[in-house]
Amino acid sequence: MSDAFAHLHVASGFSLRYGASTPAALVERASALGQPALGLTDRDGLYGAVRFVQACDKAGIAPVLGVDLAVRQRQPQGLAVQRTRAGRVSPVRGGAEVDPRHPRVTVLAVGQGGGVAPGVGWGRLCRLVTQTHLSGERGAPVSSAELIAEHAIDPGTGELALVVLLGPGSDVGRALLARRPDRARALLHQWVDLLPRGGVVIEVVCHGGPEGTPASLGHAARLLGLATEAGLPSALTAAVRHVDPGDAVTVDVLDAARRLVPLDTRHLDRVTTAGHLSSTAQMYDVACEVARAAGDGVSSGGSGERDRARRLMADTVALAQSCSLDSRTDIGIGSVHLPEPSALGIAAGESTQEILAARCRGAIATRYGGASSAEC
Repeated sequence: MSDAFAHLHVASGFSLRYGASTPAALVERASALGQPALGLTDRDGLYGAVRFVQACDKAGIAPVLGVDLAVRQRQPQGLAVQRTRAGRVSPVRGGAEVDPRHPRVTVLAVGQGGGVAPGVGWGRLCRLVTQTHLSGERGAPVSSAELIAEHAIDPGTGELALVVLLGPGSDVGRALLARRPDRARALLHQWVDLLPRGGVVIEVVCHGGPEGTPASLGHAARLLGLATEAGLPSALTAAVRHVDPGDAVTVDVLDAARRLVPLDTRHLDRVTTAGHLSSTAQMYDVACEVARAAGDGVSSGGSGERDRARRLMADTVALAQSCSLDSRTDIGIGSVHLPEPSALGIAAGESTQEILAARCRGAIATRYGGASSAEC
């Protein structure tokens, strides 16, 4: 069995009407499970990031930060559009009217283990989230593949600063769920062409629901197969929304509240309670099931299946290591922050500290009548 694992797609209660657990509770469980790292990927924002990192520091595990973003639907080039019959009746209130089902991707900040300078991955992630909110309707941020790609590179060095996970809810994952592998390949190629090398990872999620539902075993196997076919790395996640399986009922209430619909099974996203923080052993079992279902000559119970499952687990941990952040040098917790030189109109090579001090001294007379900089 693989002896390490890290959950990299995790929503906390800071994901309004989506996540059911606090960052501290999630960190406490990951620590109790002996997992070396944990990711926080709240929907549409970085609201719980500071509390999460502080909890990780206290627990002695590595924090990974990202965001779960809605993205605009794209039409793959070179494919005919399949048109469906019109006539879908929109609900009077609730449902798709208040919770548009945009494709969603998870974006992770690359840390110093991934080869970027301190703070670069976190900074690019913050800028991406800000720009996404500024470019969309207030309260309903929607990003785009192009905007993500624009922020995925460190402009100073050209190094990869953000990694995109394409999972069941992405446009690629949706195409596979609809049994359109041609469309999935075309959409995947668009992502790969937009992002720098290493910027695309296929996210494999298996919640064990009925075939034909998102994150079912067959859906997970097709995602893993696509990653293998395309020569892209893959990562296993549980798309976590709560700490314990029993918390799934809280998630049901949150879904109904978010969509303004009655609390009924026909309105729920989940079909199992699998969206919780599972142990390393449980995730390895899931990896084995997905590897077996993916086929490619892997025999049931054979060494090939186990090897593929171990690779999937190892690739997930490797991604966690490259995206692990330092609370002080990457995020700045416990250190003093000054505005970036570009924001102050300061040329390269000039001392930010000296220029700020000079501006403060020059403004003393206007702030405090009769005083001079000599009295400072």
